[in-house]
Amino acid sequence: MVKYEKALAIPMQNRIPELTKTPDGRQKVSIAIAASMLSAFQHIDSAKMSASTIKEIAEGIIDSSHEDQLSIEDVLLFLKDLLMGKYGKLTGALDMPRFFEIFEKYRDERYQTLKKIRWEEHLTYKSLGDPNRTYDDLPLKRNDDPVGMAKAMGDIFKEQNDC
Repeated sequence: MVKYEKALAIPMQNRIPELTKTPDGRQKVSIAIAASMLSAFQHIDSAKMSASTIKEIAEGIIDSSHEDQLSIEDVLLFLKDLLMGKYGKLTGALDMPRFFEIFEKYRDERYQTLKKIRWEEHLTYKSLGDPNRTYDDLPLKRNDDPVGMAKAMGDIFKEQNDC
């Protein structure tokens, strides 16, 4: 099972959209993705693609990576899952449209994990309460008598209403 949390924890400057902003970054990222795909496709009988098709797929991944801030690790995790059969047995040829159809499933699962993480963070933040609220107007100390404090509060309230 893929731990999307770890892939999502990768800093933004190490994700594909940022890596491709350097002068030779796009070429390096494209080579890394294409080499990973070539290695994975050697183990899939139905994934016999030409080098130019693999390069086009790598470029397509780079072009769409800004949509959800993909990292190279995301591509590697997807290829591992593809090899392990998580997306079912590949019947028929694996061409570019079919690859992106299966890759979209990975991206959807990754997005659902991101939504879950954000929801949990929201609930945690919400459970902390409003930081501007205080309840220390009349704090009880450890040795204070709660009955005596309640009586004193009653006396103060009574004095305020008598005036």
